[in-house]
Formats: sequence, structure tokens, C-alpha cells
Amino acid sequence: MSFRDAAVAWALAAHEALAETASGYGHFVTINELADRVQEMSGIRTAAPTRTWMDAILRKVARRCHNAGEPPLTALCVKQNHKVSDSYKYVLELAHLPIPADMEVHAAYARWQCYAAYGADIPADGGVPPLIPKSGAPLSVTPTRIAPAPKPDPEPRAAVCSSCFTQLPANGVCYYC
Repeated sequence: MSFRDAAVAWALAAHEALAETASGYGHFVTINELADRVQEMSGIRTAAPTRTWMDAILRKVARRCHNAGEPPLTALCVKQNHKVSDSYKYVLELAHLPIPADMEVHAAYARWQCYAAYGADIPADGGVPPLIPKSGAPLSVTPTRIAPAPKPDPEPRAAVCSSCFTQLPANGVCYYC
């Protein structure tokens, strides 16, 4: 089987696996776990190292999500150190967005959008986009600081652009979109 045919099958399986992951609030998957899962789901195996082919699969999934108007499911796929991979930049390129100073915060907002779109049980207060700390347990954050436990009288959250997830200025107009 050609790599092209295998990549199509893997991308379909990856989209399905990531959509399933998005149905659980705070869930994510590592690149190696996703690679194993897509090979199992598709029935197509490779002995090639994951780093040599998985980026192409994530790019295909990102394109599919972008073209279909879906949230970027690839934000749910992280490296072993629980940081988004360089392939996440492709999501921003597709949307013609600048590379943010903190990709992890941007990806956290994208993950939150995935959870909302795929029926995860979002906290009653709407929650805040979860960052993934090194321990692997989801950790909630605001765009500027880590939010420990909810305060009894929480401060209102800053308005965020629904397209690029950046904090909006006081006038409510996104200058990036």
C-alpha cells in the first residue's frame, strides 16, 4: 500500500479518534498514543518511526477541520511532554492567524472549543480552557495566569474572539481577524 493511501486511512481514523477524545472535558492524547490508535483502527501498520509520518496525518486532520468549519481537533494531540507540537502551527496558518506568543494558551482555547462542539460535559460556569501540565492532569487557566480553585465570587472573564481566541480589546473588535 502506498503512503498516500495509508495516510488517507490514518487521517480518517485520527479524526474519529480525536472527535471521541473531544467528547470528554479535559481529555487529550499524545502523538504516540494517537499513532498507535490510528494504526489499530485502520488496520494499516507501519514500522516507520512516528515522528516521520504523524505530522502529515495531523496536517490532514487540521485541513479537514478547517474546511468543514469544525474546531481544530489537532489541539487535543500533544507531545510526550504534554505541549502542542510544531504541527499545531498549521492550524494557525490555515486560519491566516499570527503565531501567538504562547501557543499553549491558544491551544487550550482551541481544546475548549473542541470540548464544547463534541458534547463534553463543560462545567456549569462555562469553565475556562484547560492547559495540560506535565503531570497530564488538566489544569484550568485564564489567558494571563493559572487559576487555582474557583473563587467564591469569580471575576468576569475577558471577552475572547471566537475565531482566533485572542483577548479582545475594550472596544470588542478583533484586530487579528
